[in-house]
Amino acid sequence: RNLSAFSMASANSNRLTRDEYKKKKELDELRKAGTLAPEVDEDGKEINPHIPQYIAQAPWYLNADTVTLKHQKSTIQHIDGTKDWYQRGKKAGPAATKWAKGACENCGARSHKTKECMERPRKVGAKHTNQDLKPDEVITELVFDYDGKRDRWNGYDAAQHIKLMD
Repeated sequence: RNLSAFSMASANSNRLTRDEYKKKKELDELRKAGTLAPEVDEDGKEINPHIPQYIAQAPWYLNADTVTLKHQKSTIQHIDGTKDWYQRGKKAGPAATKWAKGACENCGARSHKTKECMERPRKVGAKHTNQDLKPDEVITELVFDYDGKRDRWNGYDAAQHIKLMD
């Protein structure tokens, strides 16, 4: 048998020898018992020794050489879109003078289609008459976080309510 080739293959991999594995387990037990200080990551934060190994270890494809929990943090930036709201009733400029292809056949606005039109259906649509064309509505794409989507009071304006009650 060629044992030197076997030892070279094991030296190249990231596996621990039996003695190294035992030492690592002893260190883990001492850290869990509190007799040894916990590990510290790159940022100087202590890593809880009671975190399971499958959470503490970074995936192989991240090539993490040092101990860290950065692979557990979300890289998605949270957008705080809970204060923005739709501009109801706002118009985007003056109305068109002639019906354009792709516009609503009922009212002539280019911001929606005929099926989505909130205006009363006309006897003869704006597509055929080119009269009383409505201006386009302002369309805002809002991106909400988890809480913003579920906020019942999002967009509530107390001043508007007071004005309504007066």
